[in-house]
Amino acid sequence: MNKLFNKKIHLSILVFSIIFLPGLVFASSVYTDTGHPDFFVGDTIMFSVRVDSENKNINAVEGSVMLDYAAESVSLVDINTAGSKFSLWPLNPLPSENNTSISFAGGSPLGFNSKDAVIFNIVLKLQKVGRVTLTPDNFSVYLNDGKGTKDEVRVKNLVIDILPKKSDSRSVDDWNNLTSNDKTPPEPFEIYLGQEGSVFDGKKFLSFNTTDTQSGIAYYEVTEGGLPPVRSDGTYILQEQNKPVKVTVIAYDLAGNARESIYNVTVDLEEPVKYSYFNLIIIALCVLLLLIALRFILKKRKKNDLTQK
Repeated sequence: MNKLFNKKIHLSILVFSIIFLPGLVFASSVYTDTGHPDFFVGDTIMFSVRVDSENKNINAVEGSVMLDYAAESVSLVDINTAGSKFSLWPLNPLPSENNTSISFAGGSPLGFNSKDAVIFNIVLKLQKVGRVTLTPDNFSVYLNDGKGTKDEVRVKNLVIDILPKKSDSRSVDDWNNLTSNDKTPPEPFEIYLGQEGSVFDGKKFLSFNTTDTQSGIAYYEVTEGGLPPVRSDGTYILQEQNKPVKVTVIAYDLAGNARESIYNVTVDLEEPVKYSYFNLIIIALCVLLLLIALRFILKKRKKNDLTQK
């Protein structure tokens, strides 16, 4: 009888939690991890900022990671998107002037559901004994529901203690291992032609993106016809708007490996530019992410203004 009564109580508590505490049970979780249990002076460690979508499909995320450390105890070596689930970056992960925070806004065209999706990576050189804290801050996660719905978010910080250097062992160097062992070029990718009145003043443009599972994408290099090559972050406005032209896009990863893709622009003045379904998805998500990034920047400026006052 007591066992049956206890089971009923436990079941009631579970049902109450599901109905009245959905944010606590199903909120997406943002956290930072690394594959090392211990940390020593001289080590170069890569930390991965991840999101657990808690069985939901998501397509965009924005926020900051705060870095709290004593002066000169660490140095920021690199920020990269190696292995990231996000391929569109209206606001690339960038550090603040004093390297105490990293802000970003990223998206995934088709969305995904994952327990440990990498958003981006932070590489730190540990220089002095001390404590370092990495804290997700002002994070927003958006559901892939076509409405830009915000999910509830839980965050968890990571605290590490930097210990004195071991005299009998070699320092760990995640960054060197990553770049020196990466011999694989970025994934093959398509180039899409687009034209939309609300984007780039209605000019024709190319959009492209790819991923690199090892060291991450460093940049794209675009060559239009006989013009000099230029760097790009995933979009390129055609210089020749009304003439056929050959455009070559090369994606480079952080280890220097390259993947080339070619698009031959043909012009028919009697027909509008045609979109692929995938291209429409990318454009729509880019617009959403740009609005998110703009709101994030304005919010941060307002916060800084209040702090200065």
